[in-house]
Amino acid sequence: MWLVKTVGVLMTVIGGTLMLAGARRRRVPELEALAVGSAAGLAGIDTVDVAKARTSPVYLLDALVEVSLLAAWLQSRCAVE
Repeated sequence: MWLVKTVGVLMTVIGGTLMLAGARRRRVPELEALAVGSAAGLAGIDTVDVAKARTSPVYLLDALVEVSLLAAWLQSRCAVE
């Protein structure tokens, strides 16, 4: 159970940091790397765990949200450049 709590705390801190940066309209490479890496990592974990029957297929919905966030980031990135 300690691992679940640890991951929960880390996800809360990452999400809070990204929300604060968004509210301040800050866009720096380090925060983008944190956002993209977190979303890609979580989507990958969800997908692999469902494929290996470790978790319920409902976790693919979470992976879909993460991939959607990645796509939105990529679209906004292309619009800025």
